[in-house]
Amino acid sequence: MKALLVSLVTLSCLFAPAVLAAQDEVFRKVDVFVTDQNGDEKKKDARLEIDWAAGEIRLVDEKRGAARATYASLSIDQITRLVYEAEEGTRWGGTVGVIPLTHWLTIESEALPSGHITLRLDKGNQYELRSALRLVTGFVFDTGRPAVR
Repeated sequence: MKALLVSLVTLSCLFAPAVLAAQDEVFRKVDVFVTDQNGDEKKKDARLEIDWAAGEIRLVDEKRGAARATYASLSIDQITRLVYEAEEGTRWGGTVGVIPLTHWLTIESEALPSGHITLRLDKGNQYELRSALRLVTGFVFDTGRPAVR
């Protein structure tokens, strides 16, 4: 009985990472900033999808996905740099002494029309999103100001 239990635990440790890696990861509440034909920057509500099997990152409409809009679709190997910044904000009223942070992420790639795309991340899932991007791309985040806001 003990040998059977050890075998089951060993098999689950071997196959669980492969099953989990094959699934797509979806991060909601990502604001993407896209430039229109006039050069004006517009904020769009989006979600970031990591397709592990295809090796792609997609930024699509938050509610209806790619069926409504795809703001960017990149192969993992096309990404050249990731830049992350936590910017302190100001708040009038509310809790005294609390300074809210805005989390910015810039993805740089030659495959993008402007060479980069800027995202504002949700404070609730920004750490998980950055960890997943670090895992899939192998990049350690540069810190500093994003190229465009």
